[in-house]
Amino acid sequence: MLSTHYIEHINTLLEVFLICGVIACSISGALRAIDSRMDITGALLLAFVISNAGGTFRDLILNAPVFWIKSHFYIWLSIGIGAATFILCSFNTRLLTSRTLNKLVLITDAIGLGVFCLAGIEKSFLMGQNFSIAIIMGIWTAVGGGIIADVIANRVPLVFSSELYITVSLVGGILYIILSSMMLHALAAFIAVLFMVALRIMSVKYGWKLPIIKT
Repeated sequence: MLSTHYIEHINTLLEVFLICGVIACSISGALRAIDSRMDITGALLLAFVISNAGGTFRDLILNAPVFWIKSHFYIWLSIGIGAATFILCSFNTRLLTSRTLNKLVLITDAIGLGVFCLAGIEKSFLMGQNFSIAIIMGIWTAVGGGIIADVIANRVPLVFSSELYITVSLVGGILYIILSSMMLHALAAFIAVLFMVALRIMSVKYGWKLPIIKT
């Protein structure tokens, strides 16, 4: 049985994960909308979807209160960050070049991927789930919003390509669980997120991909 102190500590850490993840993914969602030539309503929609959809399905599967319904703060945070990103880009045309947009999307998406993966893992453990379920929920929390956002933006979801995406959250999630059993959760989280962000960015830069069957 989990101690009260441990639960309070993990709840605090989980809240930090959620805030950081929502901020990063809201920026990523708004940038994707801009790259797809959407207006501000499209940017707000993608910002909300990419930052909240994965966690929504996770909470429903775990039979837990949906986090953004329980706390409306996350709704306004995603919408506010999405709006700020759209407005900033509208006043700074240097951010609108395809190369710059792709870099910004990659970085913010990688941060969101790492942080949301850990959020899914810790939420699962708090709900009494085992290692396997925690990893699955971590992956789904990390990639679920991106899948739906890409479909809305008429893009092929990254998880269906050979790029290292699900693989990053899988390896990073396992690393986090191992490290958190050896050191403070906060330190383990920092190392795991840094690892996932670095792995995701390097995989794109150097073209690391999973093998596919060529027909």
